[in-house]
Amino acid sequence: MPLLQPIVVLAVGALLIPLIELLARKAKVGKLRDALAVIFFAVALYSVLPVYDAVAEAGGRASFVAGGVTFAVDVFSVFMALVFCTLGFLVAVYSVKYMEEDNGLDRYYSLLMTLTLGMMGVVFAGDLFTLFIFWELMCVSSYALVSFRKYRWEPIEATFKYLIMSTIGSLTALYAMSFLYGLTGTLNIADVARTVAQVSDPQPLYLLIVAMIAGFGVTASIVPFHAWLPDAHPAAPSGISALLSGVVIKAGVYAIARVLFAVFDPKIFDFGSILILFGIITLTVANVMALLQRDLKRLLAFSSIVNIGYIVFGFGVGAYAITAYGDYGVAVMGVMGAVFHILNHALGKGLLFLGAGSFAHGAGTRDIAELEGVGKRMPITGTTFSIGLLTLAGVPPMSGFWSKLFIILAGLARPNDPFMVSMTVLVVLNSVFAAAYYVWLMQRLMLKSKTPKAEGAKESPMLMLVPIVVLCVLTVVLGVYPLGIMRFADAAARSLLGLIGG
Repeated sequence: MPLLQPIVVLAVGALLIPLIELLARKAKVGKLRDALAVIFFAVALYSVLPVYDAVAEAGGRASFVAGGVTFAVDVFSVFMALVFCTLGFLVAVYSVKYMEEDNGLDRYYSLLMTLTLGMMGVVFAGDLFTLFIFWELMCVSSYALVSFRKYRWEPIEATFKYLIMSTIGSLTALYAMSFLYGLTGTLNIADVARTVAQVSDPQPLYLLIVAMIAGFGVTASIVPFHAWLPDAHPAAPSGISALLSGVVIKAGVYAIARVLFAVFDPKIFDFGSILILFGIITLTVANVMALLQRDLKRLLAFSSIVNIGYIVFGFGVGAYAITAYGDYGVAVMGVMGAVFHILNHALGKGLLFLGAGSFAHGAGTRDIAELEGVGKRMPITGTTFSIGLLTLAGVPPMSGFWSKLFIILAGLARPNDPFMVSMTVLVVLNSVFAAAYYVWLMQRLMLKSKTPKAEGAKESPMLMLVPIVVLCVLTVVLGVYPLGIMRFADAAARSLLGLIGG
C-alpha cells in the first residue's frame, strides 16, 4: 500500500475538490478549494517518502499487481515521483494568488492533480498498457490546462496544435507497442525484454525504437517534434507552463529511457547513437530559435527544448558506452548526469516560469523589450530569476553546473572515439552559446533602464513569492551540497541500467 499511496491521494483529491467546492458555495465558504489543493499535494509529496523505503527493502525494485494493473517501482521511479510532486505542490501554492481572478478553479486544481497522477502512473507502470493509460490521462489533463483560459484565442490555438501533435505521437508509440505485443505475446515490460533479447535478427526492431523515440518524443519536445511547445508555454497560465516545462516533458524523456533501456538491451541494440544525434539536433536548433524570441515565456520554452537535448544526449552516451565498449562505468556517469539534469532543469525552469508569471502579473506584459529594468521594481523576483538563469547556464556552484559536467565528462571518457568526442564538443559549444543569452537576458531585466511598463510594476504577493524563493534556495543548496542528490541520481541511473533491483 505505501507504493500506491501517492497515486491514491491524488486521485481522491481530484475527485473530492469539485464536490467540496460545490458544498462550499452553498455554505458560502470561500477559497476552500485552494487550501484543499495545497493539502492534498503536500500529503502526496510526503507519501512518496515511504515508497523509497519500500523499494529499498525490496532490494531496489518492487513489482506488484493491484486490481489487474501491473506496477514496477524502482529508484528511478521514486526519483521522478519526487520531482513531479515537489513541483506540483509549489505550483499549487503559487496558483492560490496567481489564479485568483479566474473562474472554475475547482476544475483547475482537479486537473492539476490528474496531470500529476498521470505522470506518477507513467513512472510506476510495470507494463506498456498501464503506461499508456496513465500517459493518456497525463496528456488529456495537460490539454485542458493549456486551454484553461478558453476565452482567449491564444490558448485555444496552442491547445489545438498540442492536441494534434501529441495524439499523433501517442498513436505512433501505441503502434510500436502493438508490434511488440504481436512479437512477444505480452505487454509486461520485463517479459517483453526477455523475448526481444532472443530475437535472431534485431535489425527490423530498429523501426520500433525510432517509433518509440518519435512517439514519446513529441511530448518530450525533441526536435523535430517540438513545434507545439513554444506556443503552449506562453498561452498557458504560468504555473502550468512551469509544470509543462519542469515535469511533463520529462515524463516524455522518462518513457523513452525506460522503454529503450528496459526492452532493447544496449548490448544488442545501438540506440545510443540515435539518442546522441537527436540530442545534438535538439540542442542546436532550439538554441538558434531562442535568440529570435521577444516573448519571455516563448524564449524560456525554447530554452526547455535545449535542456531536453542535454538529457537525451546523456542517456544516449550511457547506451552508446555499453554498446561500443561494454563500459558500465561511463554509462552510469552519463545516465546519472541526465537524471540529475532532469531535477536541475525541473527546479530551474519551474523557478523561471513562475518568475516570468510574476513579471507578467506585475508589469502586464511578456515582451522582453518592455520588461527591461523590471528587476529594479521587483527585486525579489528579479534576484531569484537571475539565479535561475545562472543555474541553467551551468555557472558554478549552481546545481546545473554539476549535471552538465557529468554529461560532458561521460562524453569525453573515451578520447580515442572521434564520434563521441566530436558530439561532446558540440554539446560544450551549445552550452556556452546558451549561457551567453541567459546572461544577456539577465542584463536586460536587471541592469537596463526601466521602461514605462517596468516602472509601473509591483512586487508579487507573498504566496507567489514563496514557491519562487523555495525553488531558488533548492537550486543553490543542491549546487553547494550536491553529494546527497548525486548519490540518489546515481542509484536511479543504476536501477535504469539494471545494475540494482534487476
